[in-house]
Amino acid sequence: MKQARRIAVVVAVIGLVAVAISAGAASGGASKATIVLANNSWEGSVANNVVAQYVIEKNLGYNVNLLTIDEIPAWPAMVQGKVSAVMEVWGHSPLYAQYVKGNHKVVDAGLEGPNGNIGWYVPTYLVQQHPELKTWQGVKKDWKMFVTPQSSPQGQFLDGSPSYVTNDQALVKNLGINLKVVFAGTEAAQLTEIESDYKAKKPVLFYWYTPQYQNAIYKFSQVALPAWTPACGKLKPAAINCAYPPYHLYKVMAAGLARQAPTVAKFIQRFNWTSDDQNSVSYNLAVKHMSNSAAAALFVNSHQSLVKSWLSGSSTKVSPPAPGT
Repeated sequence: MKQARRIAVVVAVIGLVAVAISAGAASGGASKATIVLANNSWEGSVANNVVAQYVIEKNLGYNVNLLTIDEIPAWPAMVQGKVSAVMEVWGHSPLYAQYVKGNHKVVDAGLEGPNGNIGWYVPTYLVQQHPELKTWQGVKKDWKMFVTPQSSPQGQFLDGSPSYVTNDQALVKNLGINLKVVFAGTEAAQLTEIESDYKAKKPVLFYWYTPQYQNAIYKFSQVALPAWTPACGKLKPAAINCAYPPYHLYKVMAAGLARQAPTVAKFIQRFNWTSDDQNSVSYNLAVKHMSNSAAAALFVNSHQSLVKSWLSGSSTKVSPPAPGT
C-alpha cells in the first residue's frame, strides 16, 4: 500500500510538472526572452519604440522594455546583453566599423525609412526680416542679434543634448563666427526655448533636424553651410568646416537576437516607415499626450497592411553609414 501510494504521488507530481510545462509553452512566458529597445532622447526614437513594442507584444508574444540610454552607450550595451536593438541610428560610422564590421557583435538590421537632415536653423520670420541669414556668412555678419545672457558677449548657438554627436563647436571655430554653443540639455528643453523665442518673435539660431514633428507646427528655415563632401567627412571632428552629411537612418540589433528571438529579429529587419508616419505618432505622444499604448494602437489599427509587411514581408535594405556621420 505504501509503495502504491508512493507511485501514485510520483505519477501525480510528474503530471503536474507536465501540465506546468505545457502551460508555459502555450503562454510563451518563461521560455521567451524579454526584448529591450534603446529609448534615445528624441521624440522620433520614442515613436519608433512604442509602435515596435506594441506589435512585438501583441503579435509575437514577447515582453518589451524601453530602456532610456544615450546613443553611444547603446552599442556596448547590445554586446553586454542589456539592449536588444536600436530602432533609429543617425550615422555613427566609427561605432559601425567597430561593432558591425569589426567584432560582429552587432548586426545591421537595415534602413528604417526616413532620411535624416541635421543643420543650423532660424525661424522663417527672421529670414524674412534679414535675408542674409540664409547663409552662414550672414550669420557671421549678424552674430550680435543672437547675444543672450547665457552667451554674452558672444552670440548664442542653441544646441540640444550634449550626448548628441554634433559638429557645431568645430563649425563656429573653423568658420570664424563669434558664437558660443550653449546646450539646452535635452531635446525637450531645447524645444521649450525655441518655442518661447518663436512666440515672442525673437532671434534664435539653433541646431535642428528632420524628421521632427514640430516642423509641421512652426516655420523654420535652414542656414546654408559650406557643402558637405566625402573629404570633409573624413576630417577629424575638431577640423570639420562643412555642413552635416546626409543621414540614411537605420536599425541595429544584438548579434544574438536572431537566436534568442528569431521572429523579433525578423520583425526589426522588416520594420520600415516614413517620416510622416513617425511624426504622426510623435505628435500624438508629445502634443496630444496620448499614452504609449494608445498612440501605438491608433497607428497600428489604421496601418494594417504596413504592419503585415513587418510581420511577413522582406527585410529592408542594408546601407552602411557614410564616413564622417
